Amino acid sequence: MSVRATATLTARKVFQRLPVAARDRLRRDNAVLSGITQVKRNQAMLARRIARLASTAAGPSPTEVTDPRFPHGVRSRICTEAQLHQAWFGAWCAAIHEEPRAHRKLWEHAYLAHVLDSLDMLRPGRRGLGFGVGRERLVALFAGRGCEIVATDLPPETEDARVWLDTEQYAGALMGLSYPALCEPEQFRDLVTWRSVDMRSPPCDLTGFDFCWSACSFEHLGSLAAGFEFVERSLATLRPGGIAVHTTEYNLGSDTATVARGHTVLYRRRDLEGLVTRLEAAGHQVARLELAPGSGVLDEYVDVPPYVDEPHLRLWYRKFVTTSVALVIRRRADS
Repeated sequence: MSVRATATLTARKVFQRLPVAARDRLRRDNAVLSGITQVKRNQAMLARRIARLASTAAGPSPTEVTDPRFPHGVRSRICTEAQLHQAWFGAWCAAIHEEPRAHRKLWEHAYLAHVLDSLDMLRPGRRGLGFGVGRERLVALFAGRGCEIVATDLPPETEDARVWLDTEQYAGALMGLSYPALCEPEQFRDLVTWRSVDMRSPPCDLTGFDFCWSACSFEHLGSLAAGFEFVERSLATLRPGGIAVHTTEYNLGSDTATVARGHTVLYRRRDLEGLVTRLEAAGHQVARLELAPGSGVLDEYVDVPPYVDEPHLRLWYRKFVTTSVALVIRRRADS
């Protein structure tokens, strides 16, 4: 059933046609929205949400401008539903042994792998550096492709590390990063090392890498400025021409107000554009920013607390609608 068709029905009729699980989900969402006084949602908006959920048709993808500096469609971009229908998304979900689903964190990992593979980084002889890796499977995936990897995260004795440990998002050693289905244990031991590293001050001896990455980590460094300072410092770990790919939180709802300080900050369009200007002025290359919000059904659906496994491309956080954004940077060749 198309969105156009369902728009002519009443909310009650559309609701009755939904699967039981979808109806339960909507009841919970509505209850949560009613309990959050700062979220001013009326019945008409809820009816439109129901109508959109009744359709699974994806909207057309926006026309993209080519960027000759980065082949194979590599962009600095936000997560959209259209990308979930691309062949690379399903292929990299399979590569990390995850079922494809509409979740922005899964998109981040798939897009990180897609970008690095497209730029010829995932092959024997390449050296990679992961920041704030938690328990992510990318370490084992990259080692399984023959890359030598240094995986880093917070020192285990820090308070921040204990917070992530409580949510099972902190490994603290190689044992928590080994996925035998992605990389044979012997090869993993040969190619992967683990180090305690504070992203605010990475050690000076971490240099000469072909690529580095982080997945939704630098927004937790305390402020907008601290996150961007990390991005700039991460380029010093690369050889000339090396590739950095970092994902973070993107504020879809405002280019003025945002969360600028705290445990999780939200970057706006103007913040990203300012960083691009600064990096390119220093001689680095940043893949073209694609920040169009998308026109699919799931691009307009906003998940609210308590968050669920899917759909979760857009979420409500401290009165802002947010999603994930990936930054792709090539270190200048003459440094």
